[in-house]
Amino acid sequence: MTHEKIQELLKPKEAAQFLNLSENTIRQWIWQRRLPVVRLGRAVRLRRQDLERLIEDHYEEAVAL
Repeated sequence: MTHEKIQELLKPKEAAQFLNLSENTIRQWIWQRRLPVVRLGRAVRLRRQDLERLIEDHYEEAVAL
């Protein structure tokens, strides 16, 4: 696997900090399958690129008044 294909994996706590949300919210979204995860045995990790895409997909432009 080339270095370009290796993606940064975050723990749920790190993902929560990245998104400025609570860790409980991240864990709920994982349990509800609202976030894609990588499971490594019992460990659960989230790809930073998936979190960045989540931000982009929910971005709303401001409307001038």
